[in-house]
Amino acid sequence: MYIKIDHNSGIPISAQMVDQIKYLAVSGALKGNDKIPSVRALASELKLNPTTVARVYRQLEADEIIYTQRGSGTFIAPRRSALTKNEKERRLAGDIRKLVVEAGRMGMDFDDLMLLVCDEIEAIRGSQGKKHKPGKGKREGKVNEHR
Repeated sequence: MYIKIDHNSGIPISAQMVDQIKYLAVSGALKGNDKIPSVRALASELKLNPTTVARVYRQLEADEIIYTQRGSGTFIAPRRSALTKNEKERRLAGDIRKLVVEAGRMGMDFDDLMLLVCDEIEAIRGSQGKKHKPGKGKREGKVNEHR
């Protein structure tokens, strides 16, 4: 499992790890039921305190990204699709609001934010092997659809 820790980013190590493992799971780089390193193995690989990795794994288990089977190891949880559309939207609403507020605070144009989000979605789709045609024309069309 490839995780890169930036000790100078100002972002807590545990947050970096959670975000990267979530991204690996969502992008398809790690699939449901794939085994991931033990706490001790990942701590050793990243030269971190095992307590930090254990905290990350507890957070990921609470978020239902991973699960642990005693005696077998820790695995990526299969994607959940049991949530209704409304529940998915409710769970994401706060994060979306934070993103939009932060972009506005930084003075970012909201059309540029939408392009950035569309680019990230396309990057994830691309890493899942889904075909897409990146390009400015497509991106502009998506922004106009949301106006």
